[in-house]
Parts: sequence; C-alpha cells; structure tokens
Amino acid sequence: MMLVRDLFGLSLHNLLLHKVRSILTSLGVIFGVGSVIAMLAISEGAKRSALAQIEAMGIDKIILFSKRPPVSGKSEGSDNASVMERFGLTERDLVHISRMDNVADITGVFDARKKVLKGLQRTDLKLVGCDYRFLEDSSAKIEKGRWFSPADYENDRNVCVIGKNVKRKLFSIGDTNIVGSTIRIENDVFRIVGIINNEYGTQYPELGGQNDLILIPMTTARAHYRDYTFYREGRQHKITRVEYDLLLVKVADTSYIDNTAKRVAGYLEKTHSETKDWGIVVPLELLKQREQTQNIFTIVMGSIAGISLVVGGIGIMNIMLASVYERRKEIGTRRALGAQKSDVLLQFLIETVFLTSLGGVLGILLGIGIARTITYYSGMPTVYSLWSIVLSLVISSLVGVIFGTYPAYKAAQQNPITVLRAE
Repeated sequence: MMLVRDLFGLSLHNLLLHKVRSILTSLGVIFGVGSVIAMLAISEGAKRSALAQIEAMGIDKIILFSKRPPVSGKSEGSDNASVMERFGLTERDLVHISRMDNVADITGVFDARKKVLKGLQRTDLKLVGCDYRFLEDSSAKIEKGRWFSPADYENDRNVCVIGKNVKRKLFSIGDTNIVGSTIRIENDVFRIVGIINNEYGTQYPELGGQNDLILIPMTTARAHYRDYTFYREGRQHKITRVEYDLLLVKVADTSYIDNTAKRVAGYLEKTHSETKDWGIVVPLELLKQREQTQNIFTIVMGSIAGISLVVGGIGIMNIMLASVYERRKEIGTRRALGAQKSDVLLQFLIETVFLTSLGGVLGILLGIGIARTITYYSGMPTVYSLWSIVLSLVISSLVGVIFGTYPAYKAAQQNPITVLRAE
C-alpha cells in the first residue's frame, strides 16, 4: 500500500493537471459555504441588533404607558364649544404601584403636547417632563454638557436636555456647540444644558425615540403646563388632561418580574376598566420571545444555505464520476503496476476532500466579503462568528467525504484487464 504522503502528492499533481475542471468542481462548495457564512452573519447581526434594542429598554423594567382610548376618555362640560378629555396613568397609579412588592423604583414622564417648530414647519420632536432618575433608568448617555441638577428641580428652572436628533433637526450644521443656546417652544424659552445620545435608538410607546425628545425637569413641566393641553379644533376648544404618559417601573428581582407585571396589570384593569387607556410592555418577555423567533430564523436561514451545499456536493459527485471514466487508462495502468484498490480509493477520496476543503476556505472568504459589503452599503450589522467558520470548514470536508466516496469506490472497482483492453 502506498504511503499517505505519496497519495497526497499524486492527488495534488492530478488536480493541477486539470486546473479548470478543479475550479469548476469547487464552485458549488465555494458558493454554498459563502451563502452559509453570509446568511448566518446577516441573521446573527439582525438578532444582536434587535436584542440590543430590547435590552436597552431595560430587562429589569416594566413599561407602562398612556394611550387615547378608542372612545375618548371622560368628557367634562356640556358646552359644545369646550370639551375636556381625560385619560391615562395618574399620580394615584404611580403611588399605588410604587408600594407593591418587588417594585424598587418608579420613574414618571409627562408629554407637554406642545408644537415644536423649526421656522413655520412643525417637527416630530416632543417636549417632555421627566424625573431626575430618567437618565439612569434609560440607556442614554450624556454626549455634551450635563444632566439636570437637584437645584433645577427645586427652582423649576427653564433648562432642557435634548436628544442628539434634536440638534440636527432644529439647528444648522454649522452650530457645533449648542450647549448654552436657547429653544423657544410656543411662549416658553428653555436653555440647553446637555445633549444625550441613545446609541440603540430606544423607542418608547406613544413617545417615540429617546433621541427625538426635548427633556425638561418634571417640576418645571408641572409649573408651566400642569397636566393640561389646550388646542383648538375647528370651532371647538379641546382640553386634554394626562398626568403621566410613561411610567418606568424598576423591579428588585427579575425572576419575579412576570408576577409583578400581572399584579400591575390587574390593578390597572380595575381602576381603568371603563376607558382601557393604558398599555404595558415587559422588555424581558419581549427579549425571550425575540430570541426564540431569531433562533428559528437562524435555523431556517442555515437550512436554506445548507441546501446549496448539498447541491454543490451532488455536482462534485457527478464531475468525479465523469473523471473516473476519463481516467480509466490511468487507473488500469496503476492497478497493473501493483496499486491496490484501497490506493485508488484513497487517491480519489483525497482529491475530492481537497477540492471541497479548498472550496470551503474560498467560500468563507466570499461569505465574509458579502457580509462586509452589506454592512458597508446598507448599514445593516452583520456578525460572523468563529463557530460558523469552523462549522463551514467541517461541513465542506464532510461533503467531500460523503459525495466523494461513491466515485472513489467506482474507481477502485475498475478491472485493470478490461480497462486496458478497452483503451
């Protein structure tokens, strides 16, 4: 029996003699492995991005929010010229929930419902009052300037902290340092003391993105606006009253967060049974659901890419079978000179595994290139992990073994006398 080293040398020599055929044989594996790497990278990137956004909302939080009921809440006043609607979370709700077991802290946010204009054009920015702990309870960080001080709350100061998108939407590109500048919102002027940035772009129900908020101290919001919003609709004056638009409930122990959320929901169902003017989001539950969905998505994507590997393996088997027929003279000559069936079988098997392994390496480079191209042009995050690269190499080698065994067996079974007589 020939040495394995000699078989490797002979196999490589035969592959180099037929470079075009070798490349064409490897194409199926190259594209198959490339698609596996690219699809897994896209799937993992989408998964991590989605999970990071949910985690940024706080997995130790229960988010409660006010929403306008299908039929306007409590209307007060019989005069058609003036209508008041009242709905949403109240101070009473905040106090009651803060006393529940497993509730460590609770932070309130109030939407002043004021028009934020740039010139004469209305923007989608919102002026909101928030408690001192809002920055700590969110995933935002101070980019420039500072957060509110206790004195800002005690003295009801007209100061604000803005999200990074507010700077882009209200100020010109040349305004690099706007800390200390002022913003006029209707009849009120606020001095900017800081800029925050939420890198995850956290979206709060009914309020929108944190980077699109103009934040003021809650005490300032109550002093200026109480909890009333006045606006005119046709001939009718409407007054909307909402005490809190958002409550961030922080739990002491996340293992009991489901029970705490059920207690909170049960309380609100009783106290708001007529209006149905509230909603609840538990980021930890969303995280678990999204993880399950993304895992299924990853399996589906990997399966689709795996099919292309199988197709590539079938192509390799067909080409290697054709190669056996073309190389009958070589096989017969080697057998006549004393080569064993096992030598021929190993030679063809080594050729196939070498081709698929080489195709696997090139496919990995192709997949990484596709992933980086997608990230560069679309901004979509892609993540290729070490395990996916190793798995692709192992699978490509297994494809060579599985689909190369039959052609190698057929080559080993050639009768040297019959082959040489035919040639």
